[in-house]
Amino acid sequence: MNAQNGVQMTKFPCMNDNSCVKKTAIFQKTRQKLALLQEMDFERNEKKVRELLESDRELIQFPIPMFMPTLLIWLFMIVFPLVLILDPSNAFKTSVNMSNLAAYYFPLMSTLFIFFLNQKYLVPFLVFKKRYGSYFISNTILVFAALFLREVMFFFTERMPNEGVREFFNLYCFSFLKGHFGLGTVLVFVILVSLVCLLCVVYHLMVRQIVRAFVLREQKRSELQYELDFLKNQLSPHFLFNTLNNISALIQIDSKRAESSMNKLSQLLRMMLYQVKDKYIALQEDVDILQKYADLEKLRLDESFDFVFDVQLENPNLMIEPLLMMPLMENAMKHCVNPNGKSFAHVSIVQKGDVLHFHSENSNFPRKSSRKTSGLGLATFEKRLNLIYLGAHEYSVRIADDVYVSDLILHLKKENA
Repeated sequence: MNAQNGVQMTKFPCMNDNSCVKKTAIFQKTRQKLALLQEMDFERNEKKVRELLESDRELIQFPIPMFMPTLLIWLFMIVFPLVLILDPSNAFKTSVNMSNLAAYYFPLMSTLFIFFLNQKYLVPFLVFKKRYGSYFISNTILVFAALFLREVMFFFTERMPNEGVREFFNLYCFSFLKGHFGLGTVLVFVILVSLVCLLCVVYHLMVRQIVRAFVLREQKRSELQYELDFLKNQLSPHFLFNTLNNISALIQIDSKRAESSMNKLSQLLRMMLYQVKDKYIALQEDVDILQKYADLEKLRLDESFDFVFDVQLENPNLMIEPLLMMPLMENAMKHCVNPNGKSFAHVSIVQKGDVLHFHSENSNFPRKSSRKTSGLGLATFEKRLNLIYLGAHEYSVRIADDVYVSDLILHLKKENA
């Protein structure tokens, strides 16, 4: 009852108000666009890594620790200001001496050090463990320590020979007498450290989200690869049994046709077991597999069965993932048998440029199945499309006048050609 009331309370603000629905639609569209950009970025990075690994011209082939790129970035941030300082026409119009270099570099180094501590320790171990009080106190101490070290730095650069610790605390340490400390200095440091803390938190949130998305993507890929290996390395037992029984019956009726069918079955098995282990195969080879599969499936159908398989390939050597269209062909052949009417299956495959169009129409008489695993082929087929051809495919199905129609428009990747 409470759950129902909770649902009603959640839906109540949106009742009689289309603004909530519009906001949800905008959020979903934005989320889908960002997911698409993220997947495209993953694909680009994977492509770059593969190109680097496959390149034989790489001269640097020794291990490099992970901290080295970060170290180079830090060195760049430290060295780059020297270009502005040492330039005779620099905009700062200051003389280059130890005092000016210290005054310029101390805030920079303090900021980098506070950023490092936040990025490496404070944000992961305090913010993400909800210890916000400890995080605030830690950064307050860092601000105070940075200001104190700044006073020590000015003391050593400006002190007189006879000035010691007593003069430091009386004249320099947080003192307005020398003109290098004021409320503005404190305010600038507080704002700077607050900005650093905010950037570190946002940085960690983004990194965690990216890593999470990558791990989920790899988990889906592993699960999908298991399903793909299962599909690639097995044919339906019913298909094999029925085909062998049909061939056995043909031996006494039409021995030549039986021999031809046995050869087709042997070739199909050879392709299924060996050729599909490759990541990509030629489009013509994939179409040949579909043709042989359809020819063997027709053995169980009578002569009135109307089957059309039209293939128009502009570039038969274009590469495609093996068995990508097999679930669509299986679906058209298995569910077209109509005992109360004419059975038919019309399949066309047209390829022009990098666009492949698979279109099928068949009489709609789906088999009833109580097995939970039914539809595994089509479910895996859609997963493959979303993972491998995200944003590069259009897939739709519809039923019109007892005719099941499926369309697949695929933009093949140019690097596979």
